Amino acid sequence: MDDADWSPKTLTEAREHIDAVDAAMLDLLHRRARIVEHVGRFKRDSADTPPLNAFRPAREIQMLRRMRDETAAPLAFATVVAVWREIVSGFTAAQMPLRVVTLPETAALAREGFGAQARITTCQTQDQITAALTRDPAIIALLPADSDWPDAVSGAAKVIAALPFHGPEIRAYCIGHTALEPSGDDITLARASTGAPVTATDGYHPDQPGLLGIHPRPLTDENTP
Repeated sequence: MDDADWSPKTLTEAREHIDAVDAAMLDLLHRRARIVEHVGRFKRDSADTPPLNAFRPAREIQMLRRMRDETAAPLAFATVVAVWREIVSGFTAAQMPLRVVTLPETAALAREGFGAQARITTCQTQDQITAALTRDPAIIALLPADSDWPDAVSGAAKVIAALPFHGPEIRAYCIGHTALEPSGDDITLARASTGAPVTATDGYHPDQPGLLGIHPRPLTDENTP
């Protein structure tokens, strides 16, 4: 049945149709879960070194861009983002638990951005977060965009994402040891020396001097068709 041309004759008929759609959605989630199991196996079998975590922001934002382009009224894209976030959170946790450390002021954003299945720990100071990131390279640190977050970038730990993935402004940066990957629309962050201003350059430039990291450009109302 083409839902675009279908109009229920009664409330009961409409609810029955919703139930059928819900059943189809659940079936698709089961199918996705089985595919993700294979993805996890391929990653383990093909990698010389097992991945530290399953967070792949470039891959996630690419999926969001495709869904944005295919979302049409009356469905709001913000609803798609929220539902998709929890789907990805659950399947990420099925591969390996995602552990995040953050500050009290970004704890709610961490839950919103990483989903219900992420293991989020709140620290009281940035020094505690930096120490945790150094001690355990598998974790992701989330720090407010208006904080001294560049001080947490050290060694292989770089900015790998900006949150929220969809919103009017960047509110926090994700810092981790996850390998940098191009998403197709990225922002490169760098600074010439400690204490110098941070520069943001359009594009994927991993060889930029003073590199602090690279993150996919979040989706905003301005870049949403």
